[in-house]
Amino acid sequence: MTQATTFTPPRTHPLTDRRVGSGPGHGLRDVLGTEAWNRLPEAVRERFADSAAAASYAGVFEIVRASVLGRVFAWLGTMLGTPVAPRAALNVEAVVRVHPDGNGVVWDREYRWADGVRHLVRSTKVVDEHGRLTEKLPARLCMPLDTFEDGGVLHFVSRGYYFELGAGLRLWLPRALSPGITHVEHIDLGHGWFRFTMTVTHPLFGEIFFQTGRFAACEELP
Repeated sequence: MTQATTFTPPRTHPLTDRRVGSGPGHGLRDVLGTEAWNRLPEAVRERFADSAAAASYAGVFEIVRASVLGRVFAWLGTMLGTPVAPRAALNVEAVVRVHPDGNGVVWDREYRWADGVRHLVRSTKVVDEHGRLTEKLPARLCMPLDTFEDGGVLHFVSRGYYFELGAGLRLWLPRALSPGITHVEHIDLGHGWFRFTMTVTHPLFGEIFFQTGRFAACEELP
């Protein structure tokens, strides 16, 4: 695996205490169960609590990598609303904005490439009436998730992909035609920092996407 390079921490500002108003929260405490929730570092519980403040995080993706197949998926994805970053590079500045909407909690990842181009990747984490977590992506593409704690790290692992067709109907993607298994890790680093790592592995072609970066809370950045 390519080694991450050293980077300069982003310019951040003190985070104000902007509490989320009414509306859905992450619901992860119920998804994980009390024991697993309590094993998470306090900072992780604060970020994912239902009462958490709407927040922005600034940082750098030290690695944004994609295979040839991954770049094909990413290019096709731009026609569906950019569910994954359509480029690859090292040391990519980024801002992550988290806020509730009418359905769940929105995670916006804005990639700021060195040439000034910006790409926004948006997903919404939703807990259904059965206590299952689903990541909703553009174009009604959905990714149900297994969510668990291991060694103080919060893990999200996909269980397939489907398109919501309405009226409760779903069109599931065959495994070979899907991106594969998406595995996201949220790792607390202490001192207000956390690491986001995403690996997408195709069942036939191996790793097609890999991203990892460090982030810290900040005031809203332009």
